[in-house]
Amino acid sequence: ARKDVPASSPLNIQAELLVLAAESILSSFSVQEQSDVGVRTAIRLLLPNAPPKQDHRARSAADNAESYDTEDDIIYEPRIAAMIAEALSHRLPSTDAEARDLLELCEEMVRLGSLLIADACESLAFSRALHHNRSNSGNSNFTREVYWLLRGMEVQSCWLPEQRRRTLGFACRRRFDSLCEGSANDLIAMLSVAAITNFSKTSERENHEKELSSALQAAEDILEGVLQDEAMVPVLKGHLEANLLQYTVDVALADAKGDTVRVAADIVHCLEERCLSEGDHGGVVSTLADPKLYPEFLCIAFALLVKEDSSQHGRPMEFASCAFTVHGIHILMARLTQVLSCEGILCSSPGPLGASPSNQPSLSKKEYFSAMRLAFSKGLMRAFVSHGPSTAMKTGSKKRGGEVSMDEELELLLSPCI
Repeated sequence: ARKDVPASSPLNIQAELLVLAAESILSSFSVQEQSDVGVRTAIRLLLPNAPPKQDHRARSAADNAESYDTEDDIIYEPRIAAMIAEALSHRLPSTDAEARDLLELCEEMVRLGSLLIADACESLAFSRALHHNRSNSGNSNFTREVYWLLRGMEVQSCWLPEQRRRTLGFACRRRFDSLCEGSANDLIAMLSVAAITNFSKTSERENHEKELSSALQAAEDILEGVLQDEAMVPVLKGHLEANLLQYTVDVALADAKGDTVRVAADIVHCLEERCLSEGDHGGVVSTLADPKLYPEFLCIAFALLVKEDSSQHGRPMEFASCAFTVHGIHILMARLTQVLSCEGILCSSPGPLGASPSNQPSLSKKEYFSAMRLAFSKGLMRAFVSHGPSTAMKTGSKKRGGEVSMDEELELLLSPCI
């Protein structure tokens, strides 16, 4: 909580004169079409008088209090800080160099705890990100866009004093989340179509391959922008959307190389439930992938298992192999159960609330999901032969002091974890 000067306080003549001088500078250079010089000059004039100071009187008065908020002893002249923030907010930098120079000018003030200037700096970074989003004749420069989004997030989550930080910021974080999730959605949708569609024409297949290549390139550009940023990589370690994008790109690259084991492991990682961090997400249990992406991931797994089953047709069962582990098949079946419930295909689920008979799932959709469940069941059989019971089952068996029956194993594997 910042302490502004009360209305009853005497007028700060020095601050008012500085603000008037800054306004004159901005106006004069604007008339001469040199707004960039005017903004830098005005900020350089105001900065020496803007840093927050310690209110030693407030500290002394609170010495005997049982609880004391360290933010209460921070005071500053609000008119000067507001003028700096206004000058930054009204300036649309024409180059990355100008935006970087303005951020460097204000960095010390932000590190001292000025929230007004921190918000203005994030707005400045966001404007450069939007510029790169619309550059190259409508084709975004994703690497540069991500760079500036991360700069805005860095201001709010790294520059501010620890007690005043806002995790990853506001506008820049929302755009960054949307960019990562949208790119991952586009890529996984393309991979899903490629996995289950038999293109009748060569031209259709070539067009889809071109679109898939474009989606993969965009995802890689975004990921490259993130991984090159040494300051923000540790901060984004548990970021859902960035991690989803990374695993989606890994699925695409592994699929191109024919590494089915890696594809299977990455799909399971995206669909597996985990407890998210207490600080950022309140400790909720969720998956990397949004539930609306479950069908796409399941379609890719379905195509992989069908192809795998066809390649092993006629071979002795003892030589069977499966890209998915027993645990991986369990995850696939759990997510399939959720999808079937949402689609209204399960007998125990009447479908979406208020759905009319005309909105009931079609026969072809029911047959498709039935074939998917069969493929997963066959994959489970091969996984048992190839990998053996899951680690969780072996641990549970030892705890009870006896072996788990096959019926109990199947009940555990096939039960949904919703």
